[in-house]
Amino acid sequence: MQKTYFTAIILLFFTLTGFSQDINKIEFSERVGSMILIGECNLDAFTMEPFQEWYDFEYEEYTPEQSVIEKLKKNINDVLRVKIVMGSWCSDSQREVPRFYRIMDDAGIPDEKVELISVNRDKVVPGMDISALKIERVPTFIVYDGIKELGRIIETPAETLEKDLLMILSKKPLHEPE
Repeated sequence: MQKTYFTAIILLFFTLTGFSQDINKIEFSERVGSMILIGECNLDAFTMEPFQEWYDFEYEEYTPEQSVIEKLKKNINDVLRVKIVMGSWCSDSQREVPRFYRIMDDAGIPDEKVELISVNRDKVVPGMDISALKIERVPTFIVYDGIKELGRIIETPAETLEKDLLMILSKKPLHEPE
């Protein structure tokens, strides 16, 4: 009886760990010559070296325009989602992603509203099909209202991240017609 119970627990453990997703996965990229993030990530990824140094620097150094942040707070609704596709090896991603999180924090947007995917130099994630996102350059910030894409910020903002985000959100009606 004990042996059956022990075997069942071991099988359950392997089943659960087999279906769990790797998050904040790091691998060595020969093409880049260093460690990179790959796949699904969250903010904890930026507490690890070598990512923490550039993340902390850009986050702390960036000062979003507060008048735009106040407008963002008024225009953001409960269903807003942002998907970020970045490359931890990419200087644009190293600059823009921490700045984006600074804007999100200042505007009071919870981290749960952000999905972060880190790609390799070929802009793919082994074992994950992101082809439907049509990523050509990183970082790409895709803003959604529910499942509908409202707009994108690709590689570098046209003005600033917060102004570009406000422009995307301003295109959406605040109240749907009845």
